[in-house]
Amino acid sequence: PLKSGDMYGGAHYIASADMTDQGRAILEAARKFGDGKTLPYPPCKKYYNPYSEVNADGLKTRLYACRLHHEQRKKRLKKEGGRWRKGEKPLDFFWTDGDNE
Repeated sequence: PLKSGDMYGGAHYIASADMTDQGRAILEAARKFGDGKTLPYPPCKKYYNPYSEVNADGLKTRLYACRLHHEQRKKRLKKEGGRWRKGEKPLDFFWTDGDNE
């Protein structure tokens, strides 16, 4: 445990005495999908932004994952009828009406 926050390395989580919001989210994922300490898969560490950069037309596009995994997740959601999988948090709360899909 660190005084400044939670320690998270790869798929392994070590609880801190000073639990942060991020630490609680990581621990919840480890409990839900793993054994409470590790995840059964390596998580992506790329930054998620709900929108792309503004394009030449002045429009921003919704992103369904980080820039590296966006297309893959968008295709999977389309294939599965737009249904989020168990444990996935729908991203609708990030997006506003009038967005460019």
